[in-house]
Amino acid sequence: MATAGPNTSTSSAEERAVEERIERLQEQVQTAKGYERLLKAKLAALDAEPSVTDLRANVMALELEKEELADRLRRLRAGQVKPVSLAERGAVEAELTEWKMKAQRRKRIFWDMLAMAQDGFAEVKTKEQIWVSFCVHGHFVSLLTGMA
Repeated sequence: MATAGPNTSTSSAEERAVEERIERLQEQVQTAKGYERLLKAKLAALDAEPSVTDLRANVMALELEKEELADRLRRLRAGQVKPVSLAERGAVEAELTEWKMKAQRRKRIFWDMLAMAQDGFAEVKTKEQIWVSFCVHGHFVSLLTGMA
């Protein structure tokens, strides 16, 4: 058995003092962690709010929009914009309906012709993919205008 000398042994009073210091430090750590959580929450709240620069940019954009709307309203009130008569509106809507029907007929013709042409192709696409591809490449515009 090894004997402890007077330099290596600690008294119970010293042990209690060390334990009390450890407890105080643990309490301080807990208090500091609570304060840290509080500061993080405040920081998150500040980050969620728009900055002054963002607010100024938004205000400027809204002021521009307000000026544009006021200018349009001024022109409307001054009578510089020609109102559309009911007869003219009806004629335009009738022509639009006619063109929609032509587009539907041409679309049906397109699908029929595509079905005939696609019989030998190995790569199969859905009708929607083919239609979008066809319209994007500008072919549908020429079909609508009768230039095809």
